Amino acid sequence: MSVLASSLDGNLQWGGGARPFKWGCGGPCFDAAQDKRCQAEIIIQGTNGMNNELQYGVIGNGRLARHLVHWFRSKGLRVLNWSRAVARRSASVEAYLASADVILLAISDDAIDDFIVMHPDLQAAALVHCSGARVSEYAIGVHLLQTFGDVLMTPADYDRIPFVVEAEAATILELFPGFPNPVARIKKSDKPYYHALCVLACSGTQMLWQKIQTGFEACGLDPTIAVPLLRQSAEAVLIDPALTITGPFSRGDTQTIKSHLSALEQDPYLSVYQAFEGIHRNSN
Repeated sequence: MSVLASSLDGNLQWGGGARPFKWGCGGPCFDAAQDKRCQAEIIIQGTNGMNNELQYGVIGNGRLARHLVHWFRSKGLRVLNWSRAVARRSASVEAYLASADVILLAISDDAIDDFIVMHPDLQAAALVHCSGARVSEYAIGVHLLQTFGDVLMTPADYDRIPFVVEAEAATILELFPGFPNPVARIKKSDKPYYHALCVLACSGTQMLWQKIQTGFEACGLDPTIAVPLLRQSAEAVLIDPALTITGPFSRGDTQTIKSHLSALEQDPYLSVYQAFEGIHRNSN
C-alpha cells in the first residue's frame, strides 16, 4: 500500500450537486434521465435475509475471484472456486463445477468466450462474466463497479457495490437473490464508453496520485503532506460533480502553465498535462 493510500480513509460521501442522484442503495446512482450516453435503469433490490439456496461457482484465481469467493462465503452461500491450480490436481472445470447453478467467470476479458467455447458443458449453468467493457455471446455481463485490491473487504462494503447489468439480460434477482446491492442496467453498445470512464476515473486517478507521491519524494518532500489536498479535491467533486476547476487552467495563468510544461519536458506525464489543459481550454 502506498504512503498516500494508507493515509486516506474511505469515508467520502456523495452529496448534492448539479446532477440528481437516486439514494437508498448505500452509494451513488446517477439519474438515468440526466445521462444520455449510459441510460441506466436504476433498480434497488430489497432483502430480508439471504434466502438464497443457489450453488455458485467462480472461475479464476485473481483478485476479483478471491474477493467474490470471500464475499459469498461471508454470506454463508455455497461457492466453489476453480482455477488452473485445481486443474493441476486433475479436476476438470466441468466436473468441479457440475453442481453449480450460477458460474461467474472472473478471468481476463479476452479469454471469456474462448473459455466457454472450450468448455461447452458449463452452459448447463447460468454463466455470468464480470467484464465492464465486453459483451459475450454466451454469458450475461454483470460488472461490479468497484476496484479490487489485495485487501479483502467487509461484507457491508461488498453489499454497497453497484451491479451494472446489460439491459438485455434477465432479471438479476434470479442470479443473486437476496443481495442488497444497487443495480443499474446499461445498453450493450454503451459498455465500452462506460468502462472507459471507469478506467479514467479510477486507474487514471490512482496513477496521478502515485505520481504526486513519487514527485514529492524527488523534491525531498514527505508525500503525506499532499493528503489534505487530495482529500479535499476528492470530497469537493463528490459533493458537486459540476464544480468549477480551480488553478492556473481556470485563471488563465499563461506563464505558470508554460513553466509547468518546461518542468515536465522530459516527463512522460507531459502529454497528460497538455491533454488536461487542452480539454479545459476547449470546454470554455
